[in-house]
Amino acid sequence: MPNFWSYIKNEKYAVGCTGQTVYVYDSNGSELAKFKDLKYAYTPMFSPDGKTLIVKSTEGCLAVYDLDELELIKKFRFSKVAEAQDDGFCFSNDGRLFYNIERQNNSCNSCISVYDTTDFKCVGQYYANDSKFEPSHIECDNDRLFVLGFTRNDKGVFDCGFVAMFNGEELQELRYITETDYRYYWDYKRLELSGFTAKSIEWSEIKEPDKKAKPLSELWEKQAADKQV
Repeated sequence: MPNFWSYIKNEKYAVGCTGQTVYVYDSNGSELAKFKDLKYAYTPMFSPDGKTLIVKSTEGCLAVYDLDELELIKKFRFSKVAEAQDDGFCFSNDGRLFYNIERQNNSCNSCISVYDTTDFKCVGQYYANDSKFEPSHIECDNDRLFVLGFTRNDKGVFDCGFVAMFNGEELQELRYITETDYRYYWDYKRLELSGFTAKSIEWSEIKEPDKKAKPLSELWEKQAADKQV
């Protein structure tokens, strides 16, 4: 089996990404397909119903696959910025929307883009022209969206980490966290998306991750509780 940057499973399929090739296996480990539609494609994700696969390239492209038919549905460039596109993404619980954190203006400015999964057309883009808030990871938990990110100060450098709720249009109820906690969760969430492969851990600051789920919702709730102490 190839040395994968990422390797994820659900009840029916397993998917591994080497960067240049996406491999699809059945639950018994037999290869079903391999795709070479993207370069620098490191991160895959299943839709909630397990029928669709999305793969993200750090060059600013997304590829969407039908796993039942084992074919490419759509490939598109979501940004002209062809570097540093390694932030988080997720589906809504019902699979109707796809949220992608992407860099639109330059490699140091991130935003939250929302796509309708019927055709993957962008239906909203938030914080693209905001130099203060920099989202870096997003995940859905019981129909609530949580975002990990940081703020910049007046000099344009890191000011404070945060975890917040996203209502589909704006960040709400920000809970501020230390830079140490932000860096840890940023790194850990990248490992989660990759499936904790040996190769992803090799490039991580976290050399011995416990591989337990660390939902952003729990971090958000903990910060709220800490404020009440």
